[in-house]
Amino acid sequence: MTHATLKTKIKESIPFTIHIADGRRYEVPHQDFILLPPGATFCVVVTPADDEPDEYVSHTIPLLMVSGVAERTKYPAS
Repeated sequence: MTHATLKTKIKESIPFTIHIADGRRYEVPHQDFILLPPGATFCVVVTPADDEPDEYVSHTIPLLMVSGVAERTKYPAS
């Protein structure tokens, strides 16, 4: 994934999931949960810790490992 593509996705302010080549995925519910420094080849995603509800874990992810991004969309009821 390119820096520009991920930056655009972050600016859309829509919750999304980052998929990694090894099968892991990281939920990004809001812009505050991801850091993409200018010109960087990595991003940092913050997720809640599994064992401590008041703690968070930061994941440094090389952009070359990002295989895709999926966003959640709600469609109006017909």
